[in-house]
Amino acid sequence: MTALLLWEDHMADGRIDFTKSGVSRFPDRDLGVPRFSCEVGVPLAEQKELGHNRWHPDIPPLFECDPGDEVILESPGYDDYQLQDQDDDEDIHTLDLTRTHPITGPVRVRGAEPGDLLVVEVMDVQPLSGIGYSNVLPGMGGPLKDRFPRGFKTVWDLHGIYATSRQIPGVRIPAISHPGVIGVAPSHELLEQWNRREDPLVADGQAGPRADATATAVLRTLEGEEWQRVAATAARTVPPRENGGNMDIKNLSRGSKIYFPVFVEGALFSCGDLHFAEGDGEITWNAIEMDGSAWLKFGLIKGGSRKYGIRNPAFRPSPVDPNFGDRYLSFVGYSARGDEQRYLDTTMAAVDAVEQGIDYLTRFGYTPEQAYTIISVAPCEMHVGGIVDIPNAAVTLSIPLDIFDQDILPKP
Repeated sequence: MTALLLWEDHMADGRIDFTKSGVSRFPDRDLGVPRFSCEVGVPLAEQKELGHNRWHPDIPPLFECDPGDEVILESPGYDDYQLQDQDDDEDIHTLDLTRTHPITGPVRVRGAEPGDLLVVEVMDVQPLSGIGYSNVLPGMGGPLKDRFPRGFKTVWDLHGIYATSRQIPGVRIPAISHPGVIGVAPSHELLEQWNRREDPLVADGQAGPRADATATAVLRTLEGEEWQRVAATAARTVPPRENGGNMDIKNLSRGSKIYFPVFVEGALFSCGDLHFAEGDGEITWNAIEMDGSAWLKFGLIKGGSRKYGIRNPAFRPSPVDPNFGDRYLSFVGYSARGDEQRYLDTTMAAVDAVEQGIDYLTRFGYTPEQAYTIISVAPCEMHVGGIVDIPNAAVTLSIPLDIFDQDILPKP
């Protein structure tokens, strides 16, 4: 286990011996919590001891702890520091998506075994550089990518609990910060199953490449033949799977508690792709993406996965959300529009609701690109209204009114 930090690195008085661990801490207060620091602006490949950008059970652990322990993990943003704080949008056209997502870990939790539940409490999530990005990426702009082929770049200034942008004036987004990617390592058997079921999609162009992306794989300290062996079968971090991964759930914010089924000894937990805020669905494929830190506490329920039949992550949502009460404007989408009809298609219904929201916001001075971004990054609520009233599914999109500096409710 290369570069493994143990709790034995604590000195007699409880403080960490940083000459042994190389770990930093908050500069303004002593939390007594180990912190693994990310060097701002430096790609993961140049600080690869910090983490990885693929899933595989043979990636060496970064850190080892006991149930009940806490750790603070810093990480680059999803773009791996390719985006720049400038109005020019050339960087979204040259973005190498095979470098997403740099995640920090793995953390090995002593005593965790297959069949257990790893309990992860999100204590806090904070930005590092204070800059966030939201992009409608050309060719990757979510379900409406054909409507926005040029793409659109937004840079956010993260001040306290609010984000504002010079590209979208008149909007202030409250924080609901959370990890986009958070999960445990798959077993070898589960990894093989992922590859078998996703290979046909890769071949049809419906999923991101795996083999073609091997060159940009970062696997912590693995090098040479071991790196080649692991990189050849490692899974991309883009989709969520049984281990968690890129779930992009905004409710995994401060105070949330996540129950992960354990597939390997030690669980091998990692997280990254931190978000300052996000709407349900992350409809453009981007939240307010940021580099940042995640403060986490680990617990363990022995045999919990088997006992409760939990095969995908389960969670208790954060009790800390922006409080808009009833101050939303909601749009209803259906799996029917004009002459087109699809049987109980919730994706079509969701897109229908989003398009109504976009078209509505353009009546208040926003461009379609700005409106699409707002719906993706603001704490919008999206809910399935119905999937039994054949043939039409119904999905609602609720946009919070208080993020705007103008009243957007319909009036006589």
